[in-house]
Amino acid sequence: MNVLSLATAKESELFTIKAIKASPKLRTRLLGMGLGVGIDIGVLRNRRGDVVLGSGNTRISLSREISRKIVISPLGKRI
Repeated sequence: MNVLSLATAKESELFTIKAIKASPKLRTRLLGMGLGVGIDIGVLRNRRGDVVLGSGNTRISLSREISRKIVISPLGKRI
């Protein structure tokens, strides 16, 4: 299985969150935004600054620093 950091994810592809390598405080904050292990997300934009994710009708923007702490696995589908 191919796993990588959210910071390196390709735009317009779907991924599953496999792990969050962060402090409990940050993990709780991400869970509050709907991001947790096992959630499927789409990467809408991944450029120099932030990473914009889509999950259902929700759009979330994460800093590059936080996106490096999220381990994902590609689903092999495009959005």
